[in-house]
Amino acid sequence: MKAAFVSSFNCNDWALGLAAVAGNVAVAASSGRIHVLSKTLQSISTLSAHSRSINKIKALDSYTFASCSNDGTVKVWDARTNRETHTFSNARQLPFLSLDASYNLLVAGTELSGSDSELILWDLRKPTQPFRTFIDSHNDDITEARFHPSNRQLLLSGSTDGYVNIYDLSVPEEDDALLQVINFTSIHSANFLSPNRIYTLSHMETFAVHELNDHRTEEHIEPLPKEFGDVREKWGCEYVVDLQAPGYVFCGSNSKHELKMHRFDPAVENFDFSSESPIYFPDAHGEEVVRDALVLENMVYTAGEDNLVKLWKTPCLLADTSATFFSSTPQPIETKQQESKPESDRKHKKKKHKKDSKRFKPY
Repeated sequence: MKAAFVSSFNCNDWALGLAAVAGNVAVAASSGRIHVLSKTLQSISTLSAHSRSINKIKALDSYTFASCSNDGTVKVWDARTNRETHTFSNARQLPFLSLDASYNLLVAGTELSGSDSELILWDLRKPTQPFRTFIDSHNDDITEARFHPSNRQLLLSGSTDGYVNIYDLSVPEEDDALLQVINFTSIHSANFLSPNRIYTLSHMETFAVHELNDHRTEEHIEPLPKEFGDVREKWGCEYVVDLQAPGYVFCGSNSKHELKMHRFDPAVENFDFSSESPIYFPDAHGEEVVRDALVLENMVYTAGEDNLVKLWKTPCLLADTSATFFSSTPQPIETKQQESKPESDRKHKKKKHKKDSKRFKPY
């Protein structure tokens, strides 16, 4: 099946991220600008949002969205006024690479500086200072951050150090809040596929699905992950753009000027697409890398390093891109009162070491 090209918008800089806000499409650019476009890609406004490249853009609700940048700031925007409502930063002015929001909380992960990178949370209802800060859990760039969709005390982070960490936000101490460490390889993308399942996608295009530990028991026996290895040959591509909820995989091939979208059921975890007909986007973004994709009202928007945002009409009905692969009514965070524990009883914390002398940078 082939999607039909409809129109395009030139950002005059790399188009790096997309978010659906207030019935429009917000585009994050490498210039630091945010372009607000209509559904037909007509320019509505351009925000001089950041002084350096924007790494993530995220819709918070129908009218607000957030962006994080190499300029060391995270900003929250009101789409009705095109003005920022909050600006957050970190003491070391580190670039922010990853971003997520849920439960009135905002989380962002930084680039490595020295021996530490920082994972910082803010409560949007009390924005004067960080809600939580994790500074000793990764020793390389934090490229992913995700809240659990139905358990608001759980937070995931992924890094180019090769680890995906799961935290219990109800535990005050950083050492004890670390519930689970998944040892994979340099993380491009990670998320909760279902209440107890987590996928990991690396910068080397290796893919796996892992079990979330039962945090209600002290005995953490972690089942072996479902390993898919290098998916480029299996999925017929040269790189994976990302996995998107409710169940899409976008992957591309620069040499073929190709982008395609596979569909999957996250509850089944069947990622064998050999018998499935994908949706192709003819010529896509040429030889340039596709950085993001968005499904909205049966149209697909793609953003690429050719500076273009493209609009496509699909040959079949598609559900809109959603924030999570599943949903449920979350419970409030209740901070646990901890008794003082002897050092020998504390969880063994992973040593800070490099998995590999080579550091992998995000696309």
